[in-house]
Amino acid sequence: MMFKKSAMGLCAIAAGLAIGCAQAATTSFTVNGELVSKAQQESLIAASTARGQTRTPQLENQVRMLLVRDKLLLQEAKKQKLAKRDDVQRMIDNATKNILMSTVINDWVAKNPVSDADVKALFDQEKKRWGNTEVSVRHILVKDEKTARELLKSVQKSGDFDKLAREKSIDTPQNREMGGLIEWNSPNMFDKDFAESFKNLKPGQIAKNPVHTHLGWHVVKLEGKRPAQRFANYEAEAPLLRQLLTQQRVQTYVDNLIKSAKIEEVKEGQNAKK
Repeated sequence: MMFKKSAMGLCAIAAGLAIGCAQAATTSFTVNGELVSKAQQESLIAASTARGQTRTPQLENQVRMLLVRDKLLLQEAKKQKLAKRDDVQRMIDNATKNILMSTVINDWVAKNPVSDADVKALFDQEKKRWGNTEVSVRHILVKDEKTARELLKSVQKSGDFDKLAREKSIDTPQNREMGGLIEWNSPNMFDKDFAESFKNLKPGQIAKNPVHTHLGWHVVKLEGKRPAQRFANYEAEAPLLRQLLTQQRVQTYVDNLIKSAKIEEVKEGQNAKK
């Protein structure tokens, strides 16, 4: 019995400190006389479980202590009258504007949803544009044709395309680190002349001549070729395509607002709405 009483006492202390004992359910409480409601706690718990967390006593306690912390910090801010400071007021104004702008867009999206038919139409269009083949290629990018031809001779002699790409290419640092590798893309997504350079190559072969694009001169090697895997599954691509269509339509909505707006220059000293 002594053990049971001690355990119960420890449980009560731990619950008060929010470090471990289970609560049967959330309850409203006050912090320095200010209410933290059960609804506030349940809202945060619901948001956490929606992100994949399991509802446990530990999660409930974490939410409780988070709300305690927030309440205490807000009380401290009120004591210090921070809301009256100019810099703080500017941040509050900016946050308010951002919330209002986001709400306008979110409400518009909710009233103008992208249909499944629109998503499927875009999927079919992009699948056709992507094509039936994907390739993996390496390239060494340089500024001039002379350098490209010298590198072509070197790589044909040494066979170490990866090493030369790392040392000599002027492409992005990420591409250089990968030895000039561009993995599994559609030939249709490349510059036309660049794609033509490896069109008739077999995996492992190097194009006989450098190719020129708007980026410079390229020495090109075909690493691999396979049937297209991108756009093979509608369900896998649909969420991203829906997001893309939504972004495009929001941009059109904003563009139309700009077109219909009355925008006038304001002379120095002239009053205007903020």
